[in-house]
Amino acid sequence: MRHLPSLLFVYLLFILTAFFYPQTQPYFPTSAAEAGQATYQIKSAEGDLASPNISASSYLVFDLETAQVLLEHNPDHVLPIASVTKLFTATALVQKYSLDATTTITWSDLATEGEAGKLRFGQTYSYRELLFPLLLESSNDASSALVRATNYSLVSLMNEFVKNNGANKTTFFDASGLDERNVSTAIELASLVRVVNIQERYIFNITELPQYIGPYTGWLNNNPVHTFSGYRGGKHGYTVAANRTLVALLDQQFTTEKRTLGYILLGSENLQSDVTNLRSFITNSVDYK
Repeated sequence: MRHLPSLLFVYLLFILTAFFYPQTQPYFPTSAAEAGQATYQIKSAEGDLASPNISASSYLVFDLETAQVLLEHNPDHVLPIASVTKLFTATALVQKYSLDATTTITWSDLATEGEAGKLRFGQTYSYRELLFPLLLESSNDASSALVRATNYSLVSLMNEFVKNNGANKTTFFDASGLDERNVSTAIELASLVRVVNIQERYIFNITELPQYIGPYTGWLNNNPVHTFSGYRGGKHGYTVAANRTLVALLDQQFTTEKRTLGYILLGSENLQSDVTNLRSFITNSVDYK
């Protein structure tokens, strides 16, 4: 019995730890009913959530703050995500490495498919500087340079990040998105976008920029929706296997207030058209109460 006080202390410590340091839970978006927040409403009886004319194989629109889903289609379908991958390349880099570290571009970096980023052999960049061609121009060369410079650890760190945040259908085989085995679902991407926005908003701040001037050259934002009103950041991608993919954060003005909505599109034929149609439907048929 003399051990009882110590056992009680251990038990109490366990309870307090669980309370103040809960285990990581996925930030999965939920329906209004599941969230207990009936905040978005159809404006009229004619409103039909299935009516937008969208080419994407899978899409999801959600409130960035509350995680409430406004629109969805095949949100659980596992599909290749192409260069949307680079959001998580950047996340792994920012969370695990000093952005002041530097690397010099090698011929192997430049052998990666594509010439976006305009990197040249022998140029030296900080990791921070390489985030700009990676995220603004979707440079595969920048991705390759960062993978090499970090001793090929980034892909495993990316997989660790998504699994730690409950995204069990999301998998990475490379850090660029060229590998069609880089897959996820719209609902898991929405979940992960919320995590990145909370933990590493700096990444989305970069993707908001129209351009950035680096030490050797400048980089332009080539995201097809970055000129849309209220754009708050995002990443797009394209491969033959994935077609066109997108993560985008866009402000939406409702009757009572402005909200930031997340748009996830996978397997789209035309990202600009799809996002325009989704936004138009929300403007005409949905309101925030």
